[in-house]
Amino acid sequence: MNAKQRVYAALRGEATDRLPRYFWVGAGVAPLLAAHYGIEASQLDDRIGNDVKQTWLSINREMERPAREGERFTDEWGIVWERQGYYNMVVHHPMAELDADEIRAYPAPGLFDGGRFDAFDQLVARYGKTHFIGADVSGTLFEPAYHLRGMENLLMDLAAEEEEADALLDLLETHSKAICLEAVRRGADWIWLGDDQGSQLDTLMSPDLWRKYFKPRMARIINAIRAEKPDMLIAYHSCGAIRRILPDLLDLGLDVINPLQQSAAGMDHDEIRTLFGDRATMFCGLDTQAFLPFAAPEQVRQAMTDMAGRLGSRGRFLVGVSHTLQPDVPVENIAAMVEALDNL
Repeated sequence: MNAKQRVYAALRGEATDRLPRYFWVGAGVAPLLAAHYGIEASQLDDRIGNDVKQTWLSINREMERPAREGERFTDEWGIVWERQGYYNMVVHHPMAELDADEIRAYPAPGLFDGGRFDAFDQLVARYGKTHFIGADVSGTLFEPAYHLRGMENLLMDLAAEEEEADALLDLLETHSKAICLEAVRRGADWIWLGDDQGSQLDTLMSPDLWRKYFKPRMARIINAIRAEKPDMLIAYHSCGAIRRILPDLLDLGLDVINPLQQSAAGMDHDEIRTLFGDRATMFCGLDTQAFLPFAAPEQVRQAMTDMAGRLGSRGRFLVGVSHTLQPDVPVENIAAMVEALDNL
């Protein structure tokens, strides 16, 4: 069973030769982990057993665009980013002062601008027969909206039912939908949607507000994907405490939900497993916030073994972690986690 077959089987609730896995290794920890294993960073995916090959097609790719500390650049939307540590952060929101008519007239990026699909096409060409190919179209709605408008402005627009909110989200729905459909045509195995909707304690807005503005638009994007390819697999990512909207996400017909951040309020994995049943695959794993940075390697091995047995035995489980692996996670703990899975 190769990596592609393994992931497809797991997402369909079928038996696999081993649990499929996909760990995001952040740029800060990748060279450290490669040195630990005595390999090149380009060999890490194979060494840690990643079954998924995925690349960004939407705005979140700007977070890791190569830049020097303090360097600023302007992306395809006119958003200005600045390198701060391992990531780029938004420092200018070009739609902050625009009214609804100006937002509607704002020039959205072209579908093929900036070689959008170049890296994706390379993945398909090189790994399409052996690995599961992911098309990352996150942030899909909420994240690009607050990058463009500013978080405070956007939340005020939503709460006050301002026309600017609908104008902006309609623009982003159209743009994200076009990227999704093109990725389907170019050979994606899943379309990866997502917006971080949760804080540590709850959703960032009331579930009713989310249902009013975001759920219908996400449904239209999903329906368009399924109209293009009825059996297309669709994943959704949101960090944080999103327990109150998990039933809504299931109602959308999503195949995979990630990362189910257990350190956030209400995100107990066993309870979520019961909620999901056979409706969706859990893509989750050990906590990168409060556990992996501080645990001893033996604790990591045991925790990974326990989680794999508890969640993996029920099927529809893809092993990951609760977020990107960052430099605060000791490489010995990452290796222990991989070793535990290898020895199951």
